[in-house]
Amino acid sequence: MKTYLAISYVGPFLLDEEGNIIDVRYFELEPAQVAEKLIMLDGGELPKELTEMLKEHPNDEISVQRPDIGRTLSGKGNKVLRNYENLIIDKFHKEIIDQVVNSGLFSDDYKYRKFLREVNILITRERVRQAAEKRDRLVVHAIETIDDLDKTLNLFAGRLREFYGMHFPELVDAIENHYTFAIIVSKTGDKSNIDKKLLTDELHLPTKKAQALLDAREKSMGSTLLDRDIEIIQEQAKIVADLYVRRIALEKWMEETMSAIAPNICGVTSALIGARLIALAGSLRNLAMAPSSKVQILGAEKALYRTIKTGAPPPKHGIIFQDPKLNQAKWWLRGKIARVIAGRLSIAARMDFFEADDNSKEIAKDLERKINEIKTKYPEPSDKPKRTQTPRTRSHSNQKSRQPKTSSKYKGGERSQRRR
Repeated sequence: MKTYLAISYVGPFLLDEEGNIIDVRYFELEPAQVAEKLIMLDGGELPKELTEMLKEHPNDEISVQRPDIGRTLSGKGNKVLRNYENLIIDKFHKEIIDQVVNSGLFSDDYKYRKFLREVNILITRERVRQAAEKRDRLVVHAIETIDDLDKTLNLFAGRLREFYGMHFPELVDAIENHYTFAIIVSKTGDKSNIDKKLLTDELHLPTKKAQALLDAREKSMGSTLLDRDIEIIQEQAKIVADLYVRRIALEKWMEETMSAIAPNICGVTSALIGARLIALAGSLRNLAMAPSSKVQILGAEKALYRTIKTGAPPPKHGIIFQDPKLNQAKWWLRGKIARVIAGRLSIAARMDFFEADDNSKEIAKDLERKINEIKTKYPEPSDKPKRTQTPRTRSHSNQKSRQPKTSSKYKGGERSQRRR
């Protein structure tokens, strides 16, 4: 027998082919309990009322509208017909208010609507709480914070170099690392306080370089600053150094978190690139549901739009180009290696999202083997002709409509020979 399952806020209904109610099991009409049962259904578990109903109809072919409910019922051994545009169930939901009022569950439609509002508020709160518990969102916020810190550090470090360069410009030219430069300035202040122990023992600079800096103090072109000026510069240097410490700690925490929530992705690429992929996709779920072709060009959206607009060659890779396995490869191999990495990333993301076992070592070995095969198969670039860029042209009608209008004095083909 073919039946139709309609899940409402008052309980599950089983309908025949004419829309008549065959069986119904009402929930206990408390908003908190109803919300709990509906959330349970969304999570792939069957409420007690629905389980008892299905036991009495073991041989029925049940038609459902929602794909998730269909998958759950199929997993429980029921015969399911997935009919997502079901007119019988649609008609039942349109008439549900009359049904609950006529059955005496609610005295009028106002009380039923009030009940619906309370249940929906509780369901929304629970879904927001569940979304907040997903740790992949923490990774997204962490990588965005790291990016913001990088921008801030570049601005602050550049300003610090200009600031301190008035006092000791030779140090600005000699020390390229911003963090090392900030530590030296924050601990010494005046150039006369810079000593060999700090440069060699703590910062591990080469002996020759450290000695050159010490010698440069005597014949520096920098000006002498007041004590108060030095204090201000030192405070600025401490802020820069603290921000670098914070960034290092945040990146270390992010790597530990990625190893916990996405170990298979970390087997394909680094934790930092994996976190950037999750951030670009929006969540681990979105990354898992994306095809490998999309994973391959995540981060190269501007180049893709340029391809669509001008006909330029499409991008071969996006953010995954930061992986050493790709950016250190020969130029004619990068497209092939990018496809392999993207394919493994897509598989690894699905394994991590659906909480499969940690197979990061096996995935890493398989990826390395595949890349070596590509390098062996293509030792030299092919002799294929290069693709010429052919911008897309407008249609004839558009070109005609965009032709500039000529003034009346040019209509007869007479053009002024006067040059200015």
